[in-house]
Amino acid sequence: MGAIDGSPGVGALPDFDPVWGTLGAAIPAGNGGWPSRSDEQTEGIVVDVELLGDGFRLSGQIDLGQFDRLSGWLNMQSGFIQVRHALQVRPGQANDAEFEQRPSTLWVRLSQIVVVADQSAIQQVRSGAPIVQKQRRKVSIVTRGYELSGNIHVHAHGSIAQFLEAADPRFLPITELTVRWLSGPALVARFPFAMVNREQLVTFLETSQSPESGVERQEVRSA
Repeated sequence: MGAIDGSPGVGALPDFDPVWGTLGAAIPAGNGGWPSRSDEQTEGIVVDVELLGDGFRLSGQIDLGQFDRLSGWLNMQSGFIQVRHALQVRPGQANDAEFEQRPSTLWVRLSQIVVVADQSAIQQVRSGAPIVQKQRRKVSIVTRGYELSGNIHVHAHGSIAQFLEAADPRFLPITELTVRWLSGPALVARFPFAMVNREQLVTFLETSQSPESGVERQEVRSA
């Protein structure tokens, strides 16, 4: 039974709200409100990125939160990811007033992203990270909109078939990446390090002649 002043009594359930349910709306101020986090509040390492998808190209920033690598964070996401200070990249139109943009926070559907390029000037170093022996394989990849060429890094005793058929990680690391339009030879971009969405792969061609010559010791970068 509620108290005389209309507020719920001790042990009584709060009134049901059709929008917020039984908890009611969040209180914006005071210690009794729901804890909230601003979309612009950062909690971890912020990484400069460039995103390429089917019909879009964006630059912006991603907050990694508790992760220390973009690859680890990206492979733990699902649905939509948040890109802060996002701008649409239009090569050759940077000084065109007609295309002046304001940076904004965008939510991008993960399944529609083809490439996430790490544009950070400084790569984070993890002390004590496991070191594994890998082979560098030069590959050519076709997606629905792009032709990609670069290097993948496969476990020394692994095969390309195992690499492609594995369910995880969802985003595959690739180095020295060159991106061209599938419809023509025009260069889109070059990235020292990027992640490629395995769900976007249409064809995959290994172009290196002797993969054994590329054996190297590498720090594990993907989750």
